[in-house]
Amino acid sequence: MSRIQRCFKSLASAGFFRTREDNKLQLLSHGREYAKLLQQHWTRLRPLAAHLGVTNEAINPSNIHRFSFPQSQQFRNNFQKLVKDHPRKAKCPTLLKHQSTCYAPNSNSLFGVQGPSLLLTTDFLVEPHRALEHFYNMQRESKIWWMRISSNPSRYRIVPCDLGEDLNPKDYQAIDIRSSYGEAGEVTVEQLSLVRIADDKDFRLPDARTGETVQPTVIRSVIELETATCALLLDGCDHSRDSLSLLLHRVLAPYQCGIACVESDSELSADLADLCLHLKHVLNHAGLRIGEGIGFFSTKDASHLAEHLLETDMLGIPYTLVINGQTLKNGLMQLRSRDTRLAETIHISDVPDYLFNIFKN
Repeated sequence: MSRIQRCFKSLASAGFFRTREDNKLQLLSHGREYAKLLQQHWTRLRPLAAHLGVTNEAINPSNIHRFSFPQSQQFRNNFQKLVKDHPRKAKCPTLLKHQSTCYAPNSNSLFGVQGPSLLLTTDFLVEPHRALEHFYNMQRESKIWWMRISSNPSRYRIVPCDLGEDLNPKDYQAIDIRSSYGEAGEVTVEQLSLVRIADDKDFRLPDARTGETVQPTVIRSVIELETATCALLLDGCDHSRDSLSLLLHRVLAPYQCGIACVESDSELSADLADLCLHLKHVLNHAGLRIGEGIGFFSTKDASHLAEHLLETDMLGIPYTLVINGQTLKNGLMQLRSRDTRLAETIHISDVPDYLFNIFKN
């Protein structure tokens, strides 16, 4: 079994996705939660954009359609909505963000995704004389974003797309940002396309610098959410560790902190359970996401604790608080890291602020 096949198997057993009979991946509960967090993270990227929400457009992100979108009615509607609902942002350069459904997601050499898929689209309307400058800047910004949320930043590369003989490079440009998994193949996580629009009196904006009315050039970014989710999950699982773990970015991990309790004295069981519930409340109040169910794991056997920590690693949980009977006496507990597999001693009074600062950075 290859390394990537082991990753697929581990992610399926952990409840992130399953492989259908047609060899397409379908997100399960943990995978859907991760996709939702990735979607929220994308929303905060380039915060000055005008957010148009979910549109009715059904995009087919193929090379044929990636340059023809300016002729679509939905694109025109989005432009009119910008001018009407966001007049202060209706200047060059400006950004539009919207989401739409794709019923035929692209396949790649590693996997296909069961449709429909949610497309996260950013339209950058720029001054025509600075279009290429903005295009290169957007490439760099997008690649850096993928590298920051990845466990292996070197995995990502920018790949220019062949335009064909019928398209003028002065009017059209296209690149893909791809995530590489060695000999197993690559996954396109984002498409960037530049289209210089022909003269159109209904599609004009004032230049923010000069005030002169110009015909914007459009740079479009398209991310298939489900495809990107599966690619990042594989990225977190595809590493050189001797045992399986999921190295998700701590901000995007579906569950950010776990609580584990070792009950060496049965007489202290009730008090330790109350302490676990208190810690659960403290973590929730700090805005951290913790495990499902009652929110903590309890055992009387230290070997079971080791097994549980391996399970939390495969769920991508960055940190686990480990308490025992001594915690009731001195307030000290262990904070175990998924990435280093080491534990440090902290005091219960430091829990919320210490963890909040970790996840804030």
